[in-house]
Amino acid sequence: FQIIIAILGYILIFYVMLSGAKRLEVRQNKNYGKDDEYIKYVEKTPILLPLIPIYKLENVKFIKI
Repeated sequence: FQIIIAILGYILIFYVMLSGAKRLEVRQNKNYGKDDEYIKYVEKTPILLPLIPIYKLENVKFIKI
């Protein structure tokens, strides 16, 4: 039972972190979306986890903001 609660807690925390990253991405795109340096940075820098190549969350539907 404790393992299930721990796994659910981890999944919930990960979802909250993805939601925050998506909210920040949307706000940063509004502020810096036309800046060439920002676009280069976004295209080469993964979100949240450096070894998993996820670069954008703006179009992900299951993460609500």
